[in-house]
Amino acid sequence: MKRYLNTAIAMIILAAAFTAGAYAQTAGAQPVVANIPFDFNVGAKTLPAGKYTITVVNPASDRKVLQIRSSDGHSAAITQTTAITGTASERTKLVFHRYGDHYFFAQAKMAGDTMALAALKSKAERAQSQAVARAGKSIVVIVAE
Repeated sequence: MKRYLNTAIAMIILAAAFTAGAYAQTAGAQPVVANIPFDFNVGAKTLPAGKYTITVVNPASDRKVLQIRSSDGHSAAITQTTAITGTASERTKLVFHRYGDHYFFAQAKMAGDTMALAALKSKAERAQSQAVARAGKSIVVIVAE
């Protein structure tokens, strides 16, 4: 059990160390730029590790859509989100769920905003989470500014 806790802490520290600056004041106007140090899934699509820009495609809508695009333009994905009300965060955060060695984009929380944009779970993520839940080995990874 300690091994998994140590792994989780190490992954969070590693992710924070490799993260490029993320910037945003609200979910509607500013894109978020982050260096994601691991391959990850958005919906059914797998994106490689690298520098990504996350933007809200439809800022005026109540059902926001996020576009996640690599800085080289070779990889991109779009996901619908739901708004989650919480407390304001000092820093922009991207949250990933980790099941075994698979990472899934879970949410984006902009600096100073009380709303987080949570991605809808894909079939692949639901299957992974059910399989891992039986073993009790799920981890949340946060990539922060």
